[in-house]
Amino acid sequence: IKGAKLLEASTGAPLRVMADNMKNITENAISMKEALQLTTLASSAGLSNKEIQELTKGAKGASIALGRDMSDSITRVIRGVTKLEPELLDELGIMVRVDKAAADYARTLGKSASSLTDFERRQAFATAVLKQGEDKFKAIDIDANPYTKLLASFTNLMLTGGELLNRILGP
Repeated sequence: IKGAKLLEASTGAPLRVMADNMKNITENAISMKEALQLTTLASSAGLSNKEIQELTKGAKGASIALGRDMSDSITRVIRGVTKLEPELLDELGIMVRVDKAAADYARTLGKSASSLTDFERRQAFATAVLKQGEDKFKAIDIDANPYTKLLASFTNLMLTGGELLNRILGP
């Protein structure tokens, strides 16, 4: 939390609000710690709040449809996009190739794929992942696993308790 506050101050991005949005999208099936870690990673890679929310929705749909762990699914999507690693997304049924996504995106900008900046390549990949995630998992409207929600709640409770103990015992 302290790290997120410092990053918020230096970038101006409302990371804690963005992390709360991520938790809400998953119906609290991930902890605040996980949400902050993923939000700061995605934000530092240049993804907008809207893109992070849309990626989270796609990951949630994939998690529910495929019976996968919510935290793992969101981590795979965020890390796959930020690091341009399609292999992380393959297990979620999202088959996007960086070169094809870059070529398609470059065409919309009137550029060649080889002239794209690293940021534009990441945007191209993120856009393709968002589209495929929405196409495949948009219709899935099932509640998140209640046991996953319970585990995330316990994790949040333990972290809050640890912070309180640290404030009391720290001095």
